[in-house]
Amino acid sequence: MPDKQDLEERTLLEWEAPERLYVKRGKTYFKNLFTLLGVLAAVAIFFKEFLLAGVLASFGFLQWALNSSTPKITKYLVTNRGIRMHGHDYEWEHLKEFWFAEHAGQNVLHVDTKATFPGRLYLLLGRVSKEEITDVLRNHLPYQQQAKEDLMEKISVEVSRRFPLE
Repeated sequence: MPDKQDLEERTLLEWEAPERLYVKRGKTYFKNLFTLLGVLAAVAIFFKEFLLAGVLASFGFLQWALNSSTPKITKYLVTNRGIRMHGHDYEWEHLKEFWFAEHAGQNVLHVDTKATFPGRLYLLLGRVSKEEITDVLRNHLPYQQQAKEDLMEKISVEVSRRFPLE
């Protein structure tokens, strides 16, 4: 029989931060992005790949829409049962490991999940320190010193480095 103490949810760490990364993009970025996507969509249409052209147009619209609105501030909670963010609970038994990385000048906590979707949780740190989070999460999840990059992330970083849009 579990202890009564284990049944009660206790907050171990709580902080507020933006719900997603936000980098303000200028007109040059969007001019270059839409030019590139337009050329790729024209090539796709030439080869009668209308679905691909639609996906490219959707990607351009998504980039513009995300840049047009600033992210809301959300509350992140780490409890004795798991992590709560954006109104969803992720229990410890469904999480695998965690590490930190820096994106767009902001520290981000990455937590891999055992589920297919979402396969990874991204939590912006805001004003809480890496050490505070590490002290709490190490009791429940393994800590990875090196950031894990999958093939798509490596390709994305390399393409962004070689073809800057700004």
